[in-house]
Amino acid sequence: MADILRVTTPLVNKNQPLDIKRNVELSNQFPLQDVSRVPKPMNQSEILGQNNGMIQQEETSALLLNLLKDPSVTVSFLKGISAMEAVIRLLPANNDTFTQEFEQMFGEMLVPADKIASEMEHQETASTLFKGELFDLLREAIQQNPNQDELKEATVSFLKSLTLYYNRQEALGAVGNSLKYLADSLSSSKTLSQKLMTLAQQFTAEELPKSFRDLRQEALSTLNEVQESVLFSAKSEKIVKMIIYNLSRYNDNQDFLRESVSKVLLQLHGDDSRERFLNLLEEFLTTEKRPEPHESSAMGALTRILERQTENEELMSMNSERMEKIIYSLLSSPCNFTPLLHFVLPVQFENMNSFAEIWINLDGEQDERDRPADGTPTTHMLLSFEIDSLGRFELELYVRDKVIDFSLFCPPAYAKAFASTERDLRSCAGDSGYKIGEIRVDRLKRPRSLMDVFRSLPYKRTGVDVKI
Repeated sequence: MADILRVTTPLVNKNQPLDIKRNVELSNQFPLQDVSRVPKPMNQSEILGQNNGMIQQEETSALLLNLLKDPSVTVSFLKGISAMEAVIRLLPANNDTFTQEFEQMFGEMLVPADKIASEMEHQETASTLFKGELFDLLREAIQQNPNQDELKEATVSFLKSLTLYYNRQEALGAVGNSLKYLADSLSSSKTLSQKLMTLAQQFTAEELPKSFRDLRQEALSTLNEVQESVLFSAKSEKIVKMIIYNLSRYNDNQDFLRESVSKVLLQLHGDDSRERFLNLLEEFLTTEKRPEPHESSAMGALTRILERQTENEELMSMNSERMEKIIYSLLSSPCNFTPLLHFVLPVQFENMNSFAEIWINLDGEQDERDRPADGTPTTHMLLSFEIDSLGRFELELYVRDKVIDFSLFCPPAYAKAFASTERDLRSCAGDSGYKIGEIRVDRLKRPRSLMDVFRSLPYKRTGVDVKI
């Protein structure tokens, strides 16, 4: 066999420069492990999750945010209540007592036309705890001393301590109810169910049978047993998370309120202001211990209706989906996702019933994208109402300097009729000091969601709005 010629040097032209290939090391800052093409941009919900630490997986935050995009949130739950009344009337004759009780509650829920203003006043009073002379004093002190940061910090600490002080019993009740529900859902395990039921009774007792910290530790240990059980499911996991959250709401520091009051007193100017603050605080604490004499009749009746329905298995089986939508709609009421005033008005006028909801943004200038901001304070309102035999209406108002601009969206069949009543609509202001500006009457092509109307809501919630 011929010898194989072994060439040890490359056969290149001597005049040609030799290009030696270098070993290129990838930087650790850019690990290109997957160079496949990006099919689509990141989902907005994922971006929202980066900007909001409270959003994890598909938690309550995502649920509430989705509700704001749902057009059925605004007035459908009141319409659902009306439909629920029709369902209850179809119950068998052996439920006469139950049916009569519901009919009475439905009658209490409807507000007479001449009581609308007082009903809204009662609901507005119950919408916040920070209302009255005590909190007006703090607002005035901050306005008079805008650069006194210590006063702002002391006020925030005081409001937080006051909220925790009044929400303690509510937090314990929420824990007890969730434990009871969890015990019923895990009834297959008698030992575990009994432990949960015992804990529920202890949390809902008038006085805690032991120190809160011991009871909390016992509850957490039992919840660990639940999580290790073969009966543990995705639904049980949500209940466990709710219990842990409500446990964190309870503040057992008895000195927190006293310490926060002392901080406020140190920051107030003058003995008169300090003495007035203490007197108003004592009056507030005494008043809050008494039951509210002017409770909203509509909301009280609505609450009783929902409570009674959940207790009736027959109604829940017939109406569970509608019930779920009603509760979801109530969850979208004012919170960190909807910083709006909210009123519920089931109204009875002559022989017609109207179910309405009113949403108000006091910073309405933030919702106006087509109008340049000129510093004029603006109130933005949405009235969504459904009238028997007529259909659904939406009335959107902007109020600036006693001038009301509004748009009325009607069912298609009535749009032309209402458009011809512009003179009558302008006379509605009367001698109130307000006057009607622009009027627009159009067909309601589709129900609008809260985000469609109040455009500032998503920007208030998703974090920093940066334009590059």
